[in-house]
This record gives sequence, C-alpha cells and structure tokens, in this order.
Amino acid sequence: MTLWFDDLLLTIGLEPFMLKLSHNLPICHSGHRNPLWFIHGVKTGYLSLKDGQHNGEVVRVQLSKENLSLQREETFLVSPVDAEVNGPDIDSSKERSVCLRRQRIGGLGLSIKGGAEHNIPILVSRIFKDQTADQSGGLYVGDAILKVNGMTIERATHDEAVAALKNAGTEVVLTVRHFRAATPYLKQAAKLADESKLEAEQSNSTQNHDENWQTRNSALNQQQEANAKQPKPEKRWVDLLSIPLLMARVSRYTPGTDKLRPNSFELVGMDGVSSGILLCHNASELKDWLKCISANIATLNAQSMKISNNLLPPSDQILHMGWVGERLPTVMQMHTWKPKFLTIRGADIMLFNTPPVNTRDWLRCERIHKLYEVITRVYKDAELLDDRPHCFILQTGEASNNQHYLCTQSRSELNVWQSAMQRATHTAVSKLGTKTYGCTWRKRVVGLTFDLSTGFTLFDAQNKQAIIWRYRFSQLKGSSDDNISTVRLQFHNPNTDRVETQELECPHLRKLLHCMHAFLSTKLALVDPTFMKSATAMPGETPH
Repeated sequence: MTLWFDDLLLTIGLEPFMLKLSHNLPICHSGHRNPLWFIHGVKTGYLSLKDGQHNGEVVRVQLSKENLSLQREETFLVSPVDAEVNGPDIDSSKERSVCLRRQRIGGLGLSIKGGAEHNIPILVSRIFKDQTADQSGGLYVGDAILKVNGMTIERATHDEAVAALKNAGTEVVLTVRHFRAATPYLKQAAKLADESKLEAEQSNSTQNHDENWQTRNSALNQQQEANAKQPKPEKRWVDLLSIPLLMARVSRYTPGTDKLRPNSFELVGMDGVSSGILLCHNASELKDWLKCISANIATLNAQSMKISNNLLPPSDQILHMGWVGERLPTVMQMHTWKPKFLTIRGADIMLFNTPPVNTRDWLRCERIHKLYEVITRVYKDAELLDDRPHCFILQTGEASNNQHYLCTQSRSELNVWQSAMQRATHTAVSKLGTKTYGCTWRKRVVGLTFDLSTGFTLFDAQNKQAIIWRYRFSQLKGSSDDNISTVRLQFHNPNTDRVETQELECPHLRKLLHCMHAFLSTKLALVDPTFMKSATAMPGETPH
C-alpha cells in the first residue's frame, strides 16, 4: 500500500484510487519517531451498577487518565447493505475506546495496514466474522488505531504496531478514530483478497461438476445473498456517562454514615455527578480500582495546582488539595459525615464545600486557619469516634468550633496529608520568621515574640525596645496551662543553673500555644532534618 499526500494517491494492489483526506484525523509525517511508551492508569473492567435506575446491571467501566466512563450493552438492527455502502454512522472527529478480549484461536480477529514508514496511520483493514473484533460491535474497517492500552502508536511503524497488539495481553483497549475516506478502499482490498482466495480454493478442487449441482449451488448462493441483506441484531456498548477525574472524589461509605459498602465504591465528579454504586467481584478488585482511580485523580490535581501556581506569587502557592470527610454534629446529639475539599495554600489551610475553580471560589471558603496556629493529630484505632478509620483532627485556636474531625479514604492518603501539613507549616513559619502575641505578665501589658533566630522575647508593650527577658528555644524545659488564658513556661537559666518559671496570661491562649509548637518544631527541623521523618511517622510505625 502506497500513499502520496500531495494529490493523495492511494494504491491498493495494482489499482490506483483517488480520495479526499479527512482533515479531522492527524496524519503522521516522516521524521524522527520517539520510542513507544506506556501511559499508566488505563483500566477496563465489568462491574455491577446500582444507581436507582440500574440495579445490578453489568456495565463496562473504562478508566483513562482524565475520565471514568460507564457503558451499557444495547442491541441494534444493522443493515449489512447500508453498512457496506455508507459505512458505519460514526463521528470521525471523536475518539472512541473499544475493549477486545483476545481469543486463543484468531487472536483479536482483525488486520491492520499503514504505519509511519508509509506516512499514514495504523488502519483497521479487515475484521474477521464471528471473531473478537466483530463480536465487540464497536470496531469498524477504516478505524485508525491511536492507542493500545493507553500506549500511543500514532508514530509507530507497521511492525511496531503489530508488536504492540500482540503484546497487549488478554484484554486490549483500543483508542480509535474513524477514517471514513479510506473505508471503501480498505473494504475493496479485503474483497479482492477474499475473491483471490476463493479462486485458489476452487482451482485446487475437482473440476468435475455436473449441471444439476451448479444449478443447486447457484440457488443456494442467491438465498444466502438475500439473507445477508436482511437487518441483523448487533450488540454494542453505548456510553452511559463519563465523569472527569479532576477534583473528583471516591467514597466507599453510605452517604452521611460511617458504614462501608461491601466491595463497592462511588465516584462523584467536581460538578456533583455520581457514577452510582459500582460493585466489584471481590476485595482485591476493589482495591485495584481504588488505587488506579485515586492515582489518576492525584495526578490531575497536581497538574491543576502546577498551572495555578504559575499565576500565583511564591508566598501564595497551593501546596496540596483533595477531598476528606468531616464528622459534624446534628440535632439529637447525632453525627453525620460530609465531604469537604481541603486545601493548603500559602500559610493557610482552607475548607470548602466544593472545589475552588476560580478566584471568586477561593473567597467563598467555609473556614480558613493559619497553619502555624493549628495542631494536627492522627487518631489511633482505639481513639476513633466511630467506624471510620484513617482519621485526624485539626485543632484551631478559635473560641468556638475549634476543631475539625476529618478522615481520608486510605492510610496512604492520611500519610500524604500529614506530611503535607507538616512541611507546609515549617515553610510558613520559615517565611514568617517572627510572630508576636499580646499578653499580660505580672499585671503589665507585654508582647511575647517567637523568633526563629532568637527564641522567646518578652518586651514592654509601650516601649518595644525595653526587653524584659529573652530565652533561646533550647532553654525551654516544659510548659503548662489552664486551658483558659494562663500559661506557665519553664526555662533553664545557664547562669544560675536553675529553672525559672514565667507565667503569662493571653486572651488567645490556644493560638499562642499552637504557634509556639509550630516554631519549636520548625526550629528542630532546621537543626535536625531527620526530625521530619519521625514527625510524620504514623502511630505504631517505626521511621526509617
């Protein structure tokens, strides 16, 4: 097969044909070809769907890097004559995903032509009847194969494409786009090949045919041709819905509760569209789906953060974001779980009901706290308030609503969040450098300053130059408070080798104590970098 793209002369066999190139399909040009590489995160499977309308219906679930798509199987009456003359009624501007299951005999049941050495795409040139490609109902002669299991073959040679198809495993997902202009010529070539094969078979068979046999054979052929022209039912996978993975959330729980759905999960898009409840066959399959979906969501969220951070100043960068669950009190002393979108941006940790996608959304956050005025603690299994595991608490310094009890979907997510908050706090404190709180000391109005360089400094509020006392962070030996307004700090005085107690009263005691903790841990991290690993270790884990 040869092609020239100036006048687009296509040669199949010995006969030249003129055709008009579809501009909707990118054609590979000659030149340097990058090596083939696999894109991870592509998965296809068959799960049961429960969404109120489809109770237990088997659907095909296709996971790509950007979307999770659900397809249902439907039956159509297809006329072989219309399909032969007009080709399939497919939008050639859109990509499609077709899942094939390789058979022991016949393989995928298709043939291909083209390749980068001919400057044309890899085209499906033939589909063998009653084999996998034919039974799928979703693949057509003239389809250009763009990817095999997520691996791009748009710049592949013919041999590379053949190797990619052969090595694709038992379940093969093809990403295709229809090349309508080439369809008649590919079918003509397949027809000529069939006729040549038939003539060869007839030439090798006996030549002694009587007239009656020829008559009966002719009648039989006419009957077969008539039957072939009748519409036939075909099963095809039809798109049910597609959910973008960017800022989507996965949940295994019955909404509002701490009760797990057995071997089930639900994907909810950023716009609130739900996949319904998808039931897996076993726990291993569920784990595999959750891992793949969560990884793709995390990748897309990271890409979104990178794009946003290119437009934000260094002090206001988005460091981490994602969905968590928050346990909230309701009437009758009951509790309910609600999804919250948690974001670490600059020196702030922010809670949203829906993901922020523009500047106005960022101004509508439900709660916002300074990282250095928040304490984070991971709950051990024995401390959990209900059956949801992987929980942690954000304790703020506010007078009311001063804590958020949150949970993640997995231990790995909890690890990521704990590490991200720890590092973000240290970064915020390092950039801040110093923080002062108004206090009362011995009935005098004073200011207590935390400084990464000098430590604790107490000065007179009316004369900031009048320093009352100063201690390094390393001199702090202990602290206690009444959980209202009073705190006692115990420092070691190297000159007297005695412990000195300084008692302070502060109207924002919780914020002061949390900030002191943030400065101490940041100072320790600067002195001992290995502190970060031990500080982010989970309860019961040994840091390495």
